[in-house]
Amino acid sequence: MEEEPEKLEKMTSQVVGQNLARIRAASGMPVRVLAASLAENGMKMSGSGITEMEKGRRGVSVDQLTALAAALGVSPITLLTPLDNPEHPDPEAETILSGTSYERAEDMYDWLRGEKSLTWDQMDGWEREGWRRRAAPKWAWKKD
Repeated sequence: MEEEPEKLEKMTSQVVGQNLARIRAASGMPVRVLAASLAENGMKMSGSGITEMEKGRRGVSVDQLTALAAALGVSPITLLTPLDNPEHPDPEAETILSGTSYERAEDMYDWLRGEKSLTWDQMDGWEREGWRRRAAPKWAWKKD
């Protein structure tokens, strides 16, 4: 599964674009309505810019990611999660995001949620606990 370096650099934006197109279409929301919703909340984005994102021709900033997720009524992780087949996703499918290696879809999702590192299986208990503490704010830890 060798990818060209420039494609790997933009892999996350491509995944976000695919999910954006899928979720927007499923909701029946026209591009112009999404653009207007974004503008109402302070994120100016043209309809053509949204279309370019959906086609993977334009990168997505983290600010745009959170604004798009809010406008679509989903979590940012929904837009970030690579799906091999949205209708019947396979947790064993190989997925990749910018800066990562190919990982099982379920492992990638656990990493995005902050549940496990991408090198989880190579860590001992001490390293895993340290990773968990770095991955979540202190207030997120449940107190016994």
